[in-house]
Amino acid sequence: MNLSDDSASSKLFLNDTAAFFALSPHGKIRQASPLFARLLSREAASLLGRNLSEYLPAPDLGRWQQLVSLAMAGEVVRYEGPVLLPGKVAECRITLFPLLADSQITGVYGVASHLSERDLPTRAVLAREQQMSVIFDTISDVTFVLQVEPGEQYRFVFTNLAFHKITGLPLGRGVGSFVQDIIPEPSLTLVRSKYAEAVRTRQPVVWQETTDYPTGRLIGEITITPVFNEAGECCQLVGIVHDLTRQKRIEEDLRVSNERFQYAIKATTDALYDWDMATDMLYWGEGYETLFGHRLRQNPELFSQWAEHVLPADAQRVVGGLRYLAYETTQWHWQEEYRFQRADGSWAWVYDRGYIVRDEQDRPLRMIGAMQDISERRAAQERQRLLGERLSRQNADLQQFTYIVSHNLRAPLANALGFAQLLERAAPGSDIFNNSLQNLHTSLRQLDGVLTDVNTILSVRDQQEGYRPELVPLATVCAEALQGVKQLLESCGGQVHVAIADELRLPGRRAYFHSIFHNLLSNAIKYRADDRPLRVDIEATTDAAQFTTITVRDNGRGFDLATAGDNVFQLYRRFHPDQDGRGIGLFLVKAHVESMGGRVSVESQEGVGTQFLVYFSSYGHENLPD
Repeated sequence: MNLSDDSASSKLFLNDTAAFFALSPHGKIRQASPLFARLLSREAASLLGRNLSEYLPAPDLGRWQQLVSLAMAGEVVRYEGPVLLPGKVAECRITLFPLLADSQITGVYGVASHLSERDLPTRAVLAREQQMSVIFDTISDVTFVLQVEPGEQYRFVFTNLAFHKITGLPLGRGVGSFVQDIIPEPSLTLVRSKYAEAVRTRQPVVWQETTDYPTGRLIGEITITPVFNEAGECCQLVGIVHDLTRQKRIEEDLRVSNERFQYAIKATTDALYDWDMATDMLYWGEGYETLFGHRLRQNPELFSQWAEHVLPADAQRVVGGLRYLAYETTQWHWQEEYRFQRADGSWAWVYDRGYIVRDEQDRPLRMIGAMQDISERRAAQERQRLLGERLSRQNADLQQFTYIVSHNLRAPLANALGFAQLLERAAPGSDIFNNSLQNLHTSLRQLDGVLTDVNTILSVRDQQEGYRPELVPLATVCAEALQGVKQLLESCGGQVHVAIADELRLPGRRAYFHSIFHNLLSNAIKYRADDRPLRVDIEATTDAAQFTTITVRDNGRGFDLATAGDNVFQLYRRFHPDQDGRGIGLFLVKAHVESMGGRVSVESQEGVGTQFLVYFSSYGHENLPD
């Protein structure tokens, strides 16, 4: 029933046989019949201009607005529910019709009546339907119901608010329309095939689809569930579209981010890692295996597996310090330099730095970091240090040579000149002549000895220039040195005990190691104690960082180390005047040790014995330029 004649409309609203009313497109009352005014228990004049929704309970306002919109879209709709009257609530039925003027919908008119007792069961059913409608309208997922019709036709019989928000369709459009009127190609062909599949298989069908709507692109997971009547025929399809757009965008962003991260890993030579502090697991980038040779049986691996490869001497500072900074402070950055064991057993110097991610309470969540192999840099620093030490030693040598020239060389040369002058004045065969000639020979022999020592020292320094180290079997060289002093040992009844592993090899020069053992053994024999048999112990030990210590210990006479001070290894320093010697042996020991990048120290006590400690670091074999 449509109203298009103004006079007919006026007569209708003056009629007292039915409760008629007319609404504007916004729901305001334009006209009201006397019976409609009495139904609301109000004066007709007081109703004009007021919104009819004012007389409905709050829970029904959304449904009422939707019904008005549908009527404005050309549909006939019905509201059955409570109406607020002065002092009470009445159950009413309100039917809405589109109001036409010049073939255009200009508003809504309706007719209202009280529900009879007979209508209440139907009202209860409608109320439940309205409640379900409210529930579906609050669901964020798109929900719709399709009526299955002959010829694989599907008609919308219900759509929730989310359907209209996503598709951009007005509330009045959709219900009663076929799917081909709402869904465009190419999506239409796909969804029709899925609908047919659900009807044919009698099972829910699920798929993902990307569709462009007026409101934007939607990536959704669509579920179509068939509904069957009493005859077992599929009569309806219930559809739910779960919006995956945001999730898929996040997944895509994460994929792109991971892709960038993987490219970054490939581009860098560092060992990148991600420490998950909740699980105490370390995820390694490709650089870890490349730098250190460790093959990951699983990735991520336990944090403790990394810690096991840290040099024990560095572990407390590095591993303990990292855990303290992460869990006991609120700092964000950590960095350390330490030694890390490679798969082949060698040790690499690494520079490790990380950024700690914390939550709002500053609790640590994870640490992103990178290990950089700085072994070459540390080796260069060590070479620089050794070069500095070599220059320092050469300076000291220069002072020694000055001393030799000014004293040891000058004294015998002056004596020789004096005696030569006496020979010129003395008569040959006289006592003065003979004594002067004898003293001249003595002075010349002393001068020759000094020149020999200087030549020996210079030859040692010359041999150091540009030599390339070899792996020297320490036990074998020590045995050769022992063979050279075998007769001296037997003559004094001395014993030597050697504890050097046969497989131990140190980089250096074989002749230097032989000289070191020979001079230390010779000194031990020469300066043995008179009241006990000589015993010499020689041993070599290597620690975890591949630092080797050679110990030569005897039970000889010893000397006062406090008196000797820093002069033990100086040229021509002697501490036992009653024994023959030139004071050059320990000078050569120190020169040979330092030329191979090592260092030597001594401990001694009079009447107890002497112990020499020779240290060689992992950098001791590096050849240094002058």
